[in-house]
Amino acid sequence: LGWNIDWAVAFIVNHLDSINSPDAPDVLRRIRILAEHLSNENRSRDIACRVFNKLDQVLFAGHLKNAVFLHFANLGTQVSGATFTHGHGPNARVKRISIVLNSILHQHAKSRDIIASLIHQMIHAYFLVACGPQDEKEEVYGRLAHGVHFGKVMRTIKNLSAANGRPLPLGFEHQLGPHSYYDDYCRPSRPRHRGNTKWYTSHCHAHVEPIHDKDIDEWYSGVCKPLLELPDTVQKATVLIYNERHHELEEVPRSAPTTAPSVDSVEFIFQDRAILVPAAKVDPFLSIRRAFDKTKSRFLIVPEEIDKETFMRLLELLHLGRYSPDISAVCAPGSKGPPVIKPLQIDSLPYLLTDVRMFKLGVEFRFEEVKAIALERLNRQYITREDPVSVLKAIYDWADPDPDLRAWAKGFLTKGPEGDWLDPGMGVGMGGAVGRMQYEPPNLVKLDQDMGFKTRFRDLVECSSALHIDVLKTR
Repeated sequence: LGWNIDWAVAFIVNHLDSINSPDAPDVLRRIRILAEHLSNENRSRDIACRVFNKLDQVLFAGHLKNAVFLHFANLGTQVSGATFTHGHGPNARVKRISIVLNSILHQHAKSRDIIASLIHQMIHAYFLVACGPQDEKEEVYGRLAHGVHFGKVMRTIKNLSAANGRPLPLGFEHQLGPHSYYDDYCRPSRPRHRGNTKWYTSHCHAHVEPIHDKDIDEWYSGVCKPLLELPDTVQKATVLIYNERHHELEEVPRSAPTTAPSVDSVEFIFQDRAILVPAAKVDPFLSIRRAFDKTKSRFLIVPEEIDKETFMRLLELLHLGRYSPDISAVCAPGSKGPPVIKPLQIDSLPYLLTDVRMFKLGVEFRFEEVKAIALERLNRQYITREDPVSVLKAIYDWADPDPDLRAWAKGFLTKGPEGDWLDPGMGVGMGGAVGRMQYEPPNLVKLDQDMGFKTRFRDLVECSSALHIDVLKTR
């Protein structure tokens, strides 16, 4: 299906919701009645084959149809069954997913135990259908494991089966021998089986350590449930990550061993695409960590106002602890900003513009560390050869700027290389000034002179009331 395993869980839970599948409990009850009739007729061996398609339709939305080869084999006394990834079952000619039920343990099992055992294996098969074949290095991804993904689907089905009577004996482990009804809820934890493992099959032993419902529900609420409200692209089996070497976004499989798992990562939703960032990269930035915590999930939606270049600089900061461009070319020992406007260079890197946009990103998200870093960079640059009108437009942008950024902008307007441009007591006007020029003029005068900025600068002042006020105050 091309899904990731988190979405595969969310899909099943949503599919089996009482609103989406109101008849599911009754259908499941009828399946159990059919199995009981077959058992009473000494046809227990036929139960799995007779109910497989019905269970698939009601529980898994028919996604297992024609994808699974089901048969029986002697698997000893410790395993109820096993699911094999595509083409790795006992029968080498079978290229589909294989479910093998233990013929020895199923021979005299009760009908409800047989159904539970089959559903247990069908959950594994569902993850293989939804997320694709399991590779040798992808065991930790969870398709054939008994982790939180398996646990949430298993518990959802078990609760569904309890709607019309006794719940099915579903669990992380599955014993087909005699046991009490209360064992399903009160069975103590046992050591996890540590036999030889094979990457291409599930290991459904009689003793598998369970995961508490509270832990499963907490994980589901933060990782899977939010996916139901996010763009469809987050359902994919691949995700974008930041390539530190090439400074670009790279699409990688979520199941790859080099991709941080969901529990150890967060994701930004940018332009309807998910960008995964390891939690270790975010944790040093407390305000960013706090922003994710406030969503009560591992997802944070980036507003449309944030352009891709600025967002890439944020990713660069998270991964490398800095962002480009390097401002050393416009810094000097003993000098500080705001910078003095120098003759425009068309090929000048956007030092100021990048920092202004990063500061505004910090304001938008309340990323205090990002704001501080951007402002510190702005105050270190002592000259600029980039377009100052574009910088001011990014600051004022038809709205009142953040107070800290506005204070910097005022300083930028009045900045001069050696102090006041005019003799004391003389005034500076938008159309010129009366007085004797002593030094290189401050930035405001340069903007209002014919240096290629005047028309655009005056248009910007006309459009921005905040800038107009600040210009009047700096005269």
